[in-house]
Amino acid sequence: MRVHRMAPVRAFAALARSRFGDRRLSWGAVGVLAYLLGLPDGAWITERILAERRREGCMSIVASLRELEERRYLRRVVSRDPVTRQYSTVCEVFERPYESATPAGEMQKVRLAAA
Repeated sequence: MRVHRMAPVRAFAALARSRFGDRRLSWGAVGVLAYLLGLPDGAWITERILAERRREGCMSIVASLRELEERRYLRRVVSRDPVTRQYSTVCEVFERPYESATPAGEMQKVRLAAA
């Protein structure tokens, strides 16, 4: 197979090959992980927006996110605002499966709201 690549002009994300080597992840989960890691830190996105960006159904996106969570590439942190008493979820996305104590430099926070 011959691969043709173009030099990036602007707005690109470098992806480590090791991330694609985890054979436990489905192709859908790898694609969602690559997309989430390409977002800027603190980005706000929903399952519905992810589904609209590609020709995937919302349930497929939810299944991929659940798979990433089970394989420890994604962690959901739920917090409650003491004043408004509303809950919010912040997802932490990792390039490698996280351990119980992961250094902050290896994660990226993405705001993932419920659809």
